[in-house]
Amino acid sequence: MKRRLPPLNAIRAFEAAARLQSISEAAEELSVTPTAVSHQIRHLETLLDLKLFERSGRNITLTDQGARMLPEITRGMDSLATAFEETYGNIDANSVNISTTREFARYWLQPRLDAFYEAYPQLTLNIYASEGVTDMSRSEIDVAIRYGSKPAETSEEIWLFQEYYVGAVSRTLLQPGRAARIEMLTKQRLIDVRWENSSLTAPSWKGWFSAADRTDFEEFRRMSFDAYNLAFDALKRGHGAALLSRTIVKSAEFGADLAELEGPQLPGYHYRVMRSASALRKRSVKQFVDWITEAAKA
Repeated sequence: MKRRLPPLNAIRAFEAAARLQSISEAAEELSVTPTAVSHQIRHLETLLDLKLFERSGRNITLTDQGARMLPEITRGMDSLATAFEETYGNIDANSVNISTTREFARYWLQPRLDAFYEAYPQLTLNIYASEGVTDMSRSEIDVAIRYGSKPAETSEEIWLFQEYYVGAVSRTLLQPGRAARIEMLTKQRLIDVRWENSSLTAPSWKGWFSAADRTDFEEFRRMSFDAYNLAFDALKRGHGAALLSRTIVKSAEFGADLAELEGPQLPGYHYRVMRSASALRKRSVKQFVDWITEAAKA
């Protein structure tokens, strides 16, 4: 019997969006744009002459017909993945797929890649930077490096280090021979960055002033950004002081341009390593995890 199948890309887009109940998360999983996912779903609806989703703004819910189709399609996609697993396993034996935050990838991991590849020239690291939490059971990610609470001692997660936050300013604001002190901000502002991950509490200048036993917080002007790149630009231009992780302040990219303010350092969250069930069998994953655990101690 001849199989009648819609295009595979349209099926994948529908299955991912329906399973995750999100166009944007489906796009991230499939490494395409949300527009591309929406286009493929509408193409599938046109081919089937069926409405698969109810849409309300950015929210989507399955129609009755879509809900009936989803379990069988998901099983079919899982079967396809299983059929190719051994082949992909042979291809990917010397690669490690890593999911982590953009800041960790750029300011901690990237500067250390030369040392990693010198130790393991046969391996390849594929890095996927995102603030979203990846469902490792539904993706090709081997290792996730995430920021949050310290894992329990009984957890299979591996603790790397705790982050700390300090005040930083552009060196262009410093007078010769003078230390970087908060009092120098007579015209500049305190810069805040609103974190994309709303489940975590970002360090605050109010907390910094409290830890410094200062009562003049309200006397300083403030400005805020919802993205680190904008805050960095304002910082480099000398518009004020920002609270940044010590990882960023000490990085090669910013070390020559930024000066750490005299004052307290605020404790942050912890970086930890998580491994997928299938990755536990990969020698390359063990080598990477052993390396990053030792590198974090330095």
